[in-house]
Amino acid sequence: MENGFTNPFSSNFSMTSLEKVIKSGANGIDAIENEKAVTQKKKEVIIRGVLSVTVISAEDLPIVDLMGKADPYVVLTMKKSEAKHKTRVVNDSLNPVWNQTFDFVVEDGLHDMLILEVWDHDTFGKDYMGRCILTLTRVILEGEYKDTLQVEGAKSGKLNLHLKWMPQPILRD
Repeated sequence: MENGFTNPFSSNFSMTSLEKVIKSGANGIDAIENEKAVTQKKKEVIIRGVLSVTVISAEDLPIVDLMGKADPYVVLTMKKSEAKHKTRVVNDSLNPVWNQTFDFVVEDGLHDMLILEVWDHDTFGKDYMGRCILTLTRVILEGEYKDTLQVEGAKSGKLNLHLKWMPQPILRD
């Protein structure tokens, strides 16, 4: 341009160091030449791995039986794959201890959820007690943590969990 202004959209305009990092992606490739490839890669970010969930215990579960007790168990479901696991039933307890670990192979960790439903096992069926729903963002970022979650849909109750994430490399052609 003749008037002395520089065009901020021209390819030779100097970028801030932050812009260079963002545009070049994690590989540190030459920014402008590979801008389209990087934009394409960002859309395809898929975080695969194995989620290991230990259902440690529950506390203060609500009374759903006429006998004033419960026979609780937990059903764990990954939303996308619909993979399910179930803890054993702990008889006559509102504070059951399971200490059971389950592994889920997760194909897309950023867009999946773990649903934990607490049920009361009865001779003539089962009663729903409540649930906890988790995204996997925290476990992917931290790698491992323990947490106590409020059981939704129940008057009372908490679930004690230990979550661990083991990332799996994605091999592309």
